[in-house]
Amino acid sequence: MKTNSKIGFMSFLMIASVLIIFLMVSEKVEADGQCIGRCGMILDCNTACIRMGYQSGQCVGWKNPNQCCCDH
Repeated sequence: MKTNSKIGFMSFLMIASVLIIFLMVSEKVEADGQCIGRCGMILDCNTACIRMGYQSGQCVGWKNPNQCCCDH
């Protein structure tokens, strides 16, 4: 009886961890789009991306390089 409960609990943990990892990774993949240039050179990243046919855009990355990337 104890063995079945341990197996069930471990299965639950495994499924939960896979779901959490999947949700975390999918956000990062969606955020990666077409990067069109440095944020300092593009005054309004969101508007520039919309004009290029993307749904939205944002400045991503650390301070160097700081890129304007468009979402699909």
